[in-house]
Amino acid sequence: MKPITIYLGFLIFIGLICSNCSDDTLELNQDKLIGTWISADRLDTLNFVNNTSFYKNSDHFDYKLAKDSIEIRYSGVLYILVQPSNHHYTLIDNTLTIDFTNDNCYGFESTIQTFDKQ
Repeated sequence: MKPITIYLGFLIFIGLICSNCSDDTLELNQDKLIGTWISADRLDTLNFVNNTSFYKNSDHFDYKLAKDSIEIRYSGVLYILVQPSNHHYTLIDNTLTIDFTNDNCYGFESTIQTFDKQ
């Protein structure tokens, strides 16, 4: 009975360590994301104002960041029932890449878009 208790305690301890590591990465990405990002083709500007909202040009969007995906929901003045969509993203140095090809996202083209931080 004692080895099972030690084994379970060890698994819980490892789980806590792993979950804390991913939270640190998420917080780091969240902090790096805030600011102004301009698309590579210079047609779009994303302005992440806090940990829950950003503006694309002048349209308002809400977002929720996960380790490797971002959930985006249109929340602007033309509000209609728009379902949120999830997209894979990468954030390396001052380059943000979001893959919009997997799911339709209101206000964005269905391409992989790259943005540079200003």
